Amino acid sequence: MSNPFERYDLDPREGIAAITQRLKELAEEAKDDAERERIREAWEELTLHPARRLKAALFAHPETRGPLGMPPSFPRRRAAQAGPTAVGLELRDLAARPSVLLALGVSEVKDEDAVPPFEDDPVLRGLP
Repeated sequence: MSNPFERYDLDPREGIAAITQRLKELAEEAKDDAERERIREAWEELTLHPARRLKAALFAHPETRGPLGMPPSFPRRRAAQAGPTAVGLELRDLAARPSVLLALGVSEVKDEDAVPPFEDDPVLRGLP
C-alpha cells in the first residue's frame, strides 16, 4: 500500500482538520464508489491511528541525507559559512560561562592577595 500523504498530495505537517478537509474534497470529486472507499480508508488510517499517521508522515518525504559512504557535514563549518545571525548573537554569546575564581573557591576578589598563586599549579608549570 502506498503512502496516503503522497498518494493524495497531503502535507504531513498539517493536522487532522486539514487532512479531513482535503480528503473530503477528493471524495466529493471521486468518480466511483471504489475510489471513495479508498479515500475513506486513507482518512481512517491518518485520523484514527496516530502511530500510523506518524509513520506515514515520516516516510512521506524523499530522502534528504547524503548517499551512503559520504562523510557527514560538520555543523561548525556550516554555521561559519552561514555568517552571523540577524541580531548578531550566537549560541556562545548566550551560554553561561564558568567562573575560574569560583572554581578555585574564591567567591569575591577584594584585593590581589585573595587570588591563590598560580606558580604552584601543575597544569600551568612550564608555560611561558
